[in-house]
Amino acid sequence: MKKAAILLTAIIISTIFVSCFFTGSVEGNGKVVEETRDLGDFDKISVTRGMNVHISQGATQKVVIKADENLLDVIETTVSDRTLKVSCNRGIRKAESNKVLVTVPNLDLLKTTAGSNVFAEDTLNLKALEIKSTAGSNVKLILKSEELTVSAMAGSNIFLNGTTESFNAKANSGSNVKAGDLLTATCDLKASSGANVWIHAQKELSAKVSSGANVFYYGSPETTNIEKSSGGNVIKN
Repeated sequence: MKKAAILLTAIIISTIFVSCFFTGSVEGNGKVVEETRDLGDFDKISVTRGMNVHISQGATQKVVIKADENLLDVIETTVSDRTLKVSCNRGIRKAESNKVLVTVPNLDLLKTTAGSNVFAEDTLNLKALEIKSTAGSNVKLILKSEELTVSAMAGSNIFLNGTTESFNAKANSGSNVKAGDLLTATCDLKASSGANVWIHAQKELSAKVSSGANVFYYGSPETTNIEKSSGGNVIKN
């Protein structure tokens, strides 16, 4: 019953955001163009309002909008305190293309909210990265890192592939962290309120799971420290 209520809450949150997007929204004209934006240096990215961002790694920072021509004035990109902020001043109802292509030498923090989507088709080699995802947003990355910290809340989804030495994860409120294809040496996680987490721990696994949350783990970690309460489940695959 509690899990059903949590999932219903996540659906309601997503519905509210979708309604906001379509209020006063605009439709693309179908003529796809590219625009390069001249912005200040950044090593953090914040994405909101249903925007789609594709991240790649390169020696030179670059931000390119690939979208229907009449959407260029709708898509907003600004840099403040070394954070690239990607948003839109009106909801985008339909478009032939609606992408922000971002190339970065390095990335420390990624924040997504309000139904936004962030992808990386190629591996990002980073020393340390923190991901914060909430309100029905989606993140899908391939990573090679030393330290990785993720937080998924309010029906958001994080998909991770690659390798990391240290993995810290927190998930709640019907969110999902799908990191079964991310090889981790040490893993420390907390899952609650109907969240689901998939991980692959090789050396150490510490987990606190409660309130109908589920943790599915791959691998045979040498050390495990698992605490379960209020219907939380930990399952070895």
